[in-house]
Amino acid sequence: MSLRRALAAGSVVRLAHGVYGVPGCSTAVAAAAVHGAAIGCISAVELAGVAVLHRPVHPHLVVPRDRGRTPSQARDSVPVVLHREPRCDPGRTVGVQAVPLDAALARMLLCCPPVAAVVSVDSALQRRRTTSAAIAGRLPATAPVSARLVLARADGRSRSPLETVARLALRAAGLQVDVGVVIPMVGEVDLVVAGRVVVELDGLAYHSGRREFREDRRRDRELALQGYVVLRFTAEDVLGDLARLVATVRAALSAPRRR
Repeated sequence: MSLRRALAAGSVVRLAHGVYGVPGCSTAVAAAAVHGAAIGCISAVELAGVAVLHRPVHPHLVVPRDRGRTPSQARDSVPVVLHREPRCDPGRTVGVQAVPLDAALARMLLCCPPVAAVVSVDSALQRRRTTSAAIAGRLPATAPVSARLVLARADGRSRSPLETVARLALRAAGLQVDVGVVIPMVGEVDLVVAGRVVVELDGLAYHSGRREFREDRRRDRELALQGYVVLRFTAEDVLGDLARLVATVRAALSAPRRR
């Protein structure tokens, strides 16, 4: 089928002058094609199926540092965040050019807010897609110490972005937080604060079947019998009012123990 017929049939769409793609291709893929760049940073992380706290407003792309900039109406019409790297060694990811995951995560440490970066690093570590050492090895020698300190806060035992966000907030408040603790007769819980308060995070896709509901109530009863205080928080609690979450946990720790 000729390009003209494909365009007329809708099986191919025009992205910019001389650049075409299939309908429904991601914004990052389209932007990379228009700019002649590789997908990088948070956009490459999202493309790799690793969790991101918030989707980027504009695609993040990577080009070699020594590549000149030639004015282009097509490129200027597609807003992006452009990273210039001393080396650009993209690999193939679902048919498009994207930087390796560890390189993308390293760039997130330099580009994104610390909590957002740790959320994605946690997710990649938990899925065993990379290692902290591999990510650290991708940081440039000139990277600020703060980037390595943020990386050190990552923990591959966190099973969701909500756990990561809550853990970081509680630790920032000076509280001792243990992750992925296995408690007899209960199983693994999300977070244990100061050895006393169990924090469970119920995500947007939280299971609500009758069997799961009964099991959660059984776990809560067993935890209470073992002397734990159980606090459950929703995604809205974590993402909307972290200060209140921390205050609630502090209040639970300050309450007298039941006898």
